[in-house]
Amino acid sequence: MRTRVYPWKLSTVLKFVLIFMISVPIILISGTILKVYKHDLISQTTDRTMQTLRAVTYSEEQEINKTINFTALIGMDRDVLNKATLVEKGDNGSRFDYKNELVKMLDNYGASTSGHLQSITFFYKNQGAFSYLKDLKNNEQSVRDAAWYKSALSDKDRVHFIGQQQAVLYGDTGEIRIAAAISPSYMQMMHNIEMIYVVFSNDAFEKILWQDIYRGAFSFRIADQDGQVIATSYNVNNIGRVGPQLLHKISLSKEGHFDHTSSGNQSLVAYSTVENAGWKVIYQIPYDQLTTKYDQISRYVVWGTLAVMIMISAISLLLIHGVTRPLQLLVVKMSRVMDGKLNTKIEASGFAETVILGRTFNHMMEQILLLIKQKEDQEREKRVAEFAALQSQINPHFLINTLNSIKLMAVISKVDNIRNMTQALMRLVSSSFNRGGSETLLGEEIENLKHYLYIMQTRYGNALEVEWKVQEEANSLYILKLLLQPILENCILHGLSDPSRIGQIEIEIEILEGVLRIQISDNGIGMTAERLEQILSEDRSGAFSGMGVANVHRRIQLHYGSEYGVKLEPNQPSGIKVMLAIPAIYHSFESAQEQKLDS
Repeated sequence: MRTRVYPWKLSTVLKFVLIFMISVPIILISGTILKVYKHDLISQTTDRTMQTLRAVTYSEEQEINKTINFTALIGMDRDVLNKATLVEKGDNGSRFDYKNELVKMLDNYGASTSGHLQSITFFYKNQGAFSYLKDLKNNEQSVRDAAWYKSALSDKDRVHFIGQQQAVLYGDTGEIRIAAAISPSYMQMMHNIEMIYVVFSNDAFEKILWQDIYRGAFSFRIADQDGQVIATSYNVNNIGRVGPQLLHKISLSKEGHFDHTSSGNQSLVAYSTVENAGWKVIYQIPYDQLTTKYDQISRYVVWGTLAVMIMISAISLLLIHGVTRPLQLLVVKMSRVMDGKLNTKIEASGFAETVILGRTFNHMMEQILLLIKQKEDQEREKRVAEFAALQSQINPHFLINTLNSIKLMAVISKVDNIRNMTQALMRLVSSSFNRGGSETLLGEEIENLKHYLYIMQTRYGNALEVEWKVQEEANSLYILKLLLQPILENCILHGLSDPSRIGQIEIEIEILEGVLRIQISDNGIGMTAERLEQILSEDRSGAFSGMGVANVHRRIQLHYGSEYGVKLEPNQPSGIKVMLAIPAIYHSFESAQEQKLDS
């Protein structure tokens, strides 16, 4: 005999969860949070630093572009070149005037540099030089022998950005200058200028670096490809060089970041490249500055974890008692429902969740009772509807039998017109009252239309001509019943209401790309474009079938989808053209459903 196993009590399970499923995860989560926080802190710092570096790099590139553009303007200014040539070629009397005029022209250029321009030197083709603002510290020949001079000389009309130059102006004691040069072409302009050497201070480049986001012991630095520091975020003269190990790492890629240890101190190094000069913008952040906030947070997390564990333990004991008691009451009430007592109700009490659970149970029982009552009402209404439908069958049969009697009387009296018209009306009415389904073959619908047209032709004294153009394959398609009769009725009663003219109706039916397209056009009085737009929104309940053109459009879209329907447009030279688009259906959906049910 098997021993019956009883499930654990909810209070026991909750205590187990309290010890193993709350305390242990809280400890693990706290440790994970600290680890993720440290990683995220470093990641965010790195991202912010890289964003700042890119902004600084962009600003440095723009400042270099300003230097290049300024040099290019000087080198391409015909007046400046001519005036500088006259200074070299003029006699002692006129040379002074030429110098003053040249100085004025260069003063206008220098005003746009906000005081960063230090010197402009014009080197003449046949030796000799003229300096604006400050003279060069080195002699003329040593400048002409410099590598940058020869490089710029070989590439005419292109600014050669030299970059950092140290102690190049008279009076310099080690200051870093930024220089650029251009060799203007003298083939198109008559001048004697071989080279223009422009020197700027590095103040503009240093000011861009004065945004140390951490204000720590390290700062922004700009270094050239040789490791020579060009500018820092602190205005000092002796700014040194970048160490070889650090220079090697930052030269491996365009931008990036890495951990760097120097003299036992670990720091995060981020760098980016100034493209148009090959410089590197470097930023170093000591790790002790990064982790200061982390150390504070870690202490808070440890104490917070202990406090949360104690608080959760106390609250859990209250929850065990507050949750289990209302649930036990709910189990008792549900047992009564299982015994068939559907009027059982729960007095909701306890926590908000258990109160909602009790109210939901009461609402569910009310809905069950309501559904039972609705089902009983539906069954009663169904029986009434079936009885009414049985009664409604009497009137159609009576009308058809009466029409058949009129037809026999017309045959006996040998009145063929009355016989034929009665025969057509009887078939039309019989088809109308046939409620066996909502679909019919297109061929049968066309036969009913011909009966209807015969009645209307008789009514209008044969003043109506109808031309049929029906694709043979279309006769076997299924369409909705009484779909085309309201369209013809609209053409005859409204479009062909003028008795003085012969009414002509053309009906074209064909299958195009899986779509049954039916076009009915007349030569009637027609309608305006505004009136045609209103037709599809009207309801003609007084028609033979009780449906107007708008109803036909709605039936098609409800049955087949919004991509099908009725379209109206003026016919040429007069009348209206009605176009119907219906999917080509070769098998009746209702017949298929009946066969499926029978099987």
